[in-house]
Amino acid sequence: MKICKNCGELNSNDSLFCCNCGNDVFIMQEEVVCPHCGTVNDRAFKHCVNCGGALGDDANDGEGYVPSPVNLREENSDIYGGSVISIPSETAKCPHCGAIVPITSIFCDKCGTAVSSLHDHRIVQRKICPHCGRLNTLDAIYCAYCYCSLVDAETEELQVIHESQNLGDLTVKQAFLENAAGKKIICPNCGALNNPDEAFCVQCGLKLEIEIPKKYCPVCGTENPAENAFCTKCRYSFDGVEPDSIEKWVCPVCEHANSKEDIFCSNCGQKRTK
Repeated sequence: MKICKNCGELNSNDSLFCCNCGNDVFIMQEEVVCPHCGTVNDRAFKHCVNCGGALGDDANDGEGYVPSPVNLREENSDIYGGSVISIPSETAKCPHCGAIVPITSIFCDKCGTAVSSLHDHRIVQRKICPHCGRLNTLDAIYCAYCYCSLVDAETEELQVIHESQNLGDLTVKQAFLENAAGKKIICPNCGALNNPDEAFCVQCGLKLEIEIPKKYCPVCGTENPAENAFCTKCRYSFDGVEPDSIEKWVCPVCEHANSKEDIFCSNCGQKRTK
């Protein structure tokens, strides 16, 4: 891995330009050479990703250790949230209010500023569980899905992407991690990775499906589609237009107010009689 000298973003070794800011000046991340097989590993790893050999303090102090000129991610702590020593933080700071925003954030929780671009195409790493194949965070000791030990787990690079979906007049985004095998939904609650067809997070149960936006009538509490100008039940106006100015008919069965164009009651299905 190498670090962008401009923004501190981690990039793969074959990157010519930073995936976060487009800069082309890099320094190498602190690395250690495995004393057993010679594989180059991230200094944060305790075991070699190739042979599983220990990468303890003795290995870090040996001839194979290659220190970088400076820890850019700590130097740029005004951009990236928190002090990061062993494992790169997957957060950033909101450019408007400075609040810490994780890679799952589309908008800042504090001020509402759009922040997905701070993480778009960012490269992150995950441990691969040797038992079930699920992806875990680098600091995980045991797999969050099958509880298998991750001591000898290999790591894999994934890219943060965002996909947009149109729901009526609204456009919503959702964060994914993508690699050659496909993409995974990042649970915004626990960070677990889920298959795109999973409706609920496999780890914490959070609903992952993006639902069509609704708005609720402040008078009768009825749920309405987001684009409705009037409540479908009591004809309350959401935009201030007088409901009496809209022609309607009242269902004789359920007393639901329907638009004049409706032939059947939208609440109970009763056919209009006049």
